[in-house]
Formats: sequence, C-alpha cells, structure tokens
Amino acid sequence: MKILLTLDYELFLGSRTGSVENCLVKPMQQLNDAVSGVGARFTIFVDATYLLRTKQLSIGHAELGQHFDQLSAHLVELQAQGHDLQLHIHPHWAYSAWEGGEWRLDHKHYKMSDLELSYAIDLTAQAKELLDSTIGKKTTALRAGGFSAQPTSMLTKIFDATGLIADSSVCPGATYDSPQQQYDYSQAPHADFYRFDDDICVANPNGGFWEFPITMHNVSPVFHWQLVANKLLKRPEHRTWGDGFAVKTTNESIVARLTSRQFCQATIDGFKIKFLPEAYRQHHDSQLLTVLGHPKLATPYSVRHLQRFAQQAVAAGDSFTTISQLIDEQ
Repeated sequence: MKILLTLDYELFLGSRTGSVENCLVKPMQQLNDAVSGVGARFTIFVDATYLLRTKQLSIGHAELGQHFDQLSAHLVELQAQGHDLQLHIHPHWAYSAWEGGEWRLDHKHYKMSDLELSYAIDLTAQAKELLDSTIGKKTTALRAGGFSAQPTSMLTKIFDATGLIADSSVCPGATYDSPQQQYDYSQAPHADFYRFDDDICVANPNGGFWEFPITMHNVSPVFHWQLVANKLLKRPEHRTWGDGFAVKTTNESIVARLTSRQFCQATIDGFKIKFLPEAYRQHHDSQLLTVLGHPKLATPYSVRHLQRFAQQAVAAGDSFTTISQLIDEQ
C-alpha cells in the first residue's frame, strides 16, 4: 500500500490565529524529522490566501512584511526538502484585517461558495500565482478550506480557469453544516482515488479531474470520549506547538460524535493519531491511504507516534507518496 501524508499549512482560524513560528515553522521541523528517516515526504496544502493577504497588507504593517518573508523562506525550504507543495484556499482571508497586532477574521466568507464565482476564480488565481512564484513550481492540486469543495460546478470552473487538475477535499460518508463549513459527501465513493467531472461525489472514468479523498475510518463514541478525557488531563506531551484557537465545532456534531459511530478522518493530529493504526488496519487491502494533518495541531505525542507509524509501515513493505507522484503515475 502507498501512504499519502497530507498537511494543511495554515494558522488557527478561530478567535486567535496564533503565530507563524509556533503554528508552522516549529511543528513542521518536528514533523519532517519524524518521517525523513524513512524517506517520506508530505503533500503540503499551503493556505495561499493567507500568504496573499499577508503580502497585500505588508504595506504599512512592517510586522506583516516580516511574516511574509518568514513564510516565503520557509516554503522554499520545504520545497528544497522534497515536500510536495500544493494549494489550499480559505477565502475569508481576503476580507480579514490586521488590527492592533492581531488578525480580525471574517467568517462570513469562510468557504468558496460564499463568494461570487468571478471573484472566487480571481482570488484563487492570485493566490496560486503568488504561491507558484514563491516556490518556483506550478501547483496542480487543491484542498478547499473547511473541506467545502461543493458545489462541483463552481469548483470545476475554478479549475478550468486556473489550470488545477486534482482535489483532495472529499471525506467519504461525512456531512457537515455550519456557518463556516458545508459539505455533503455521504454519497461519495469510498475509493482510493477516482476521476470526476460534473459531480465530485460521482466517479467518472472519463472525468477531467482527479479526486484523492481523505481516508475515513469507522469509530465508536468511546473514541471521542477518550478525546474529551485527554483534553481535561492537559498533559504536557499533548500540548500543541500551535498557539491559537480553532473554529468551534457545532453542538449537533459534538452530540453525534459522543453518542453514535462516526466516519472520521485518518489523521496524525494530536491525540487522534492513536487511532491511525486502526484506520490502517481497516484499509489494509487498499492501494492508497490518504492521511490528514495540520502542523499547528502537532504535539510531542503525535510526532513520536508518527515516527513509529512511518517506521512500521516501511517495515511492512508499504511506501510513501505525494499527490504529484500519483498524478505522474496515471
């Protein structure tokens, strides 16, 4: 089996965003050290709308100019280390402001469908052009902010206009509805990857675009009760390097997770990595395991378990890949 390790390279998107150093630079070094020993590389979905807004507002804000330079240098370093940098879009950045040394976020434009199509295309094109010029490579794949890649008609128009050919936003079997996120992947194929055209939830062998869905695994409520207990204990090994606050989960989603079995993403984030081996076992006959992660959510515990997971996977005969490698192989 091939294993695709994906990361959303972004700040926190709640009431406090956190810092570039603690949400991105420091944890990325830890994550890279955890997998480099077995030759693994990450596919890193860079929040290029954040990069773009930081550059735009750097005029008149010296600290943002420093942030932009730090981000640019870090992305070039990650590219040189062999990681596969791709595009991540959180549209709300275009409407957010820097005030009093902090970001004031606009969650009314959190997902792409909150924008007019023409502006969504223009924003994606601008962000992509800046990222491409920064790393010296054309990006070809997208992960939508909040996994909200629907409606497909909007997504494919953006793809056609910007030259993107692949997506990795779909969470098969999952649905979510909040002011920030909205998607319905209940009918999406539980496939390793597939082509699509008019509907991102329908595999079409002749489709013009690729979907690399995030691997989902079925977990019991006990899993989420353990997460709650772990948060209450506040052990140092479970403290994230990231220093911001996440967007709040809806009450309906919390209740569902604590009372019934749920499809959950295979992830390396925090304490949740404890259940990655179970996701691996549930998909041991698959061609591809696509794993989600966020540098801002990395902890000493998760980094240690990631290193162990990577070593065990290689020992079992598995290999690591990137989206660019997968596309080239097709």
